[in-house]
Amino acid sequence: MNGKDLSGISQQEFEKQQHVLDVEKWLASERAGCDLCGTFPWCGQCVKAEKYPCAKAKLRAEMERAMDELVDEIIEKEKKKDFSSPADESAKIEDETALREIAEDEIAAADLAKETDEAIPEGYEYVVRYRRSFQAKLIQSELLQDLYTEVKNALLTLGGVKTRMCHGSENFRAGDKKIAKLAAGSKKLWLYLALDPNECDEARYRFEDVSDVKAHRETPVRVKITGSRHTYGLADVGCIYTDFHYSYKTDEQLVEEGLIKPYTALVKIKTKK
Repeated sequence: MNGKDLSGISQQEFEKQQHVLDVEKWLASERAGCDLCGTFPWCGQCVKAEKYPCAKAKLRAEMERAMDELVDEIIEKEKKKDFSSPADESAKIEDETALREIAEDEIAAADLAKETDEAIPEGYEYVVRYRRSFQAKLIQSELLQDLYTEVKNALLTLGGVKTRMCHGSENFRAGDKKIAKLAAGSKKLWLYLALDPNECDEARYRFEDVSDVKAHRETPVRVKITGSRHTYGLADVGCIYTDFHYSYKTDEQLVEEGLIKPYTALVKIKTKK
């Protein structure tokens, strides 16, 4: 979502954050013995041609994560997820769709209230942006679909694992325990695992501890896709390999299906040179 307008933040703030991130990148690269530029969680949001690229990319990633967390939190409040009745799967899908619409309508209503109740500052205007669901991101990216198909098939080889698609992610559970979650950036697929970050081998695996984020407390280890996974004592029962690729759809089609939600954003009017 590199199109997010960031004009509300001063250049001084971006410059300060960029300096901090430059130091962190240098220290991490020194420890690793190689240049780690392009491997950090926010790198998928990077526009290298702009000024202070790391600082702006990190802010975009945080904005996207916060929006996904807000939608998921509303859904969780409306109804506790239940994975115990596979025979009633069609009803669950209908319920989930309704809950997603409730969550998105609440956010859209908040956007509308902001638009109507506040005067537009001079030099700014309201424009339409698009809030993309996890499924929408998959549908419009063949690369993400390739990774998603491989990882989902690997997780489903574990006995008793069930899956459910939410607005911002897809959750994998064994009984009442969430063991993994898949989410996507603009170009990267992220795997969240219910592992203890303190017990993970940092020298062997590159991961991020996200336990301080409420939405990830059940799955606090975030990693790029690797060939290793924790089994939680579940048997590898194997599964029939399934192709989880989607047919491409346009923004207009996904908006009509409710997988992309338009919303209004207040941005600075660009001056023509």
